[in-house]
Amino acid sequence: MKKIIAFSFLIYSISCSQSPEKNKDKKAQRKKEIQQIAVEKDTLQRDTIEFVSYNDDFDYSQLNGKKGKEEISYINDQNNDRSFLRGDLIAIEYKNDSIYIAGDGETPQNAEWIVSAKKIKDGKVSKFRKGYNLPIKYHYSRENEISSSYLDHLHQLAEYYIANSKNDLIKLFVKNKDALAYSVEKQIKENKEYYVLGIYTESEHKINTFQWLYIDPETDTIYEYDLPNDKLIKFP
Repeated sequence: MKKIIAFSFLIYSISCSQSPEKNKDKKAQRKKEIQQIAVEKDTLQRDTIEFVSYNDDFDYSQLNGKKGKEEISYINDQNNDRSFLRGDLIAIEYKNDSIYIAGDGETPQNAEWIVSAKKIKDGKVSKFRKGYNLPIKYHYSRENEISSSYLDHLHQLAEYYIANSKNDLIKLFVKNKDALAYSVEKQIKENKEYYVLGIYTESEHKINTFQWLYIDPETDTIYEYDLPNDKLIKFP
């Protein structure tokens, strides 16, 4: 019995003597991890991306871009520049930091925050605006109940299409600086709702619609309407 008690006391003594050292090592390791996280958050990273769009529909403003075929989103609350147009090449500086999503128990999530962004090359929309330098007018039926903000969004998509289109008529009209306009309406095709844009020119008060576009409101995908075959062709 005495031997058992003595042995137990020896184990207790050893564990007590080692515990402070182990605790010290754990604290040092944890401190190192915290410092590493802080460094990663504070370190600025740099990249060059193709600008796609701004998005202010969430708790945090976003800037959306592309890197090759990869689509990327950044938190854009700290960057006040709103002058980029789709297709512009921009140089960004960003850092890793936390965001807190409303209704998610204030649980932090990691995100990439833009610190600064600068255009380094005009995209096709920027070049189109400078070269064409004419307003693109539009009209729509009040019955469709389209908000002014979404009309602006559709206008950006129409402008993007015209600037990037390979349609020979559009390229000719742009080259000759003929006035282009479009109509806006809602249509159901194959049980799905689209916004339909009819691009036209006007001469002697006659409207000549020569291209129909279908816009998927869920994805912003643009489709050219192939009239002879009654099908939609995705626009690149």
